[in-house]
Amino acid sequence: MLSAAVQRASERRADTGLQATVIFDDGTVWHGVAGEADHGDSDPLTHEDHLYIGSVTKLFTATLVMRRVQRGAISLSDTVDEWLDLEYADDVTVRMLLNHTSGVPNYTEDLWFGLRYFARPSKRWTPGELVDVVGGKPLNFAPGSRHRYSNSNYVLLGRLLERVTGSPYSALVRSLVREELGYDRTYYLDYPDETVIANAYDESIFRFGRQNLTAFRTSMETGAYAAGGILSTAPDVASFVRSVFDGRVLDEDVLSDMRTFVDAPDEDVPTQVEYGLGIRHLRIGDEDLYGHTGTIPGYSAIAMHHDEPRYTIAVIGNVSTIAQAEICGALQRVVLDERYRAIGSE
Repeated sequence: MLSAAVQRASERRADTGLQATVIFDDGTVWHGVAGEADHGDSDPLTHEDHLYIGSVTKLFTATLVMRRVQRGAISLSDTVDEWLDLEYADDVTVRMLLNHTSGVPNYTEDLWFGLRYFARPSKRWTPGELVDVVGGKPLNFAPGSRHRYSNSNYVLLGRLLERVTGSPYSALVRSLVREELGYDRTYYLDYPDETVIANAYDESIFRFGRQNLTAFRTSMETGAYAAGGILSTAPDVASFVRSVFDGRVLDEDVLSDMRTFVDAPDEDVPTQVEYGLGIRHLRIGDEDLYGHTGTIPGYSAIAMHHDEPRYTIAVIGNVSTIAQAEICGALQRVVLDERYRAIGSE
């Protein structure tokens, strides 16, 4: 039934490629794929393909920050002026960047950035260039006064991490995710040349039908940076999310801080109830789920964890906008109906 749910979701979007992973309470893992990696040649998506996870990257970045909090190198109440040379840096704290209450404007909404992003597909954006997009702009609101999602917050956190550690963001991802946790198919920029990456497609940005955006890969991944540039697979993403919420990565008190939420209704994410420190709290099918969603030109993702009973769901697709909550909800219904509710009725 899980396979059928993924297949139906793919077929509804003209064979969009989908990778899905479910991890159950006892650690049992299910993997599924459907659709195409290359729509031009009708090549099927496989377990070997990698896809970009968009803003699910924010959960990775937040976890890297919280590891530094755990070690005492950073405090959530620290203002960021020690590491970032911005006019408002002495009014914005690490916590505000993590939960999007900083007021920093969203660089991906800047028209001039957007024009260059798509006009120069082979451009390698530097983190400094991304910061400069909004560095001279006024804040949208007084820091700490409200929530408003901004990719700039996580670009700034990426820069902060690099300044605190002396290591590039790619090395920090490698150290935690691949070397320490062993999820060896997750990268930021440093993937081997032979890495198989599913083609990127879009139907919503340009509105000219399904367009192949694979040529934009360099601009896309470097332009997203610590806010959305990680390349991975559904099994790796699900495993990472489970590791975070199972307490394998962070101490209990630090994870508790990460799960401190602010009210965060979001028109772009109607199922969102609250936002924590790099964690979306969604309500799907009357169930409370924690994790993140992601959208980047050519790819879309959702990775969510349910506390009791424990299950973790990750889905990544190779089109800009998949119905993230709908697909996650369909898999969740199967998980609950076939696994947990069946057990409860015995």
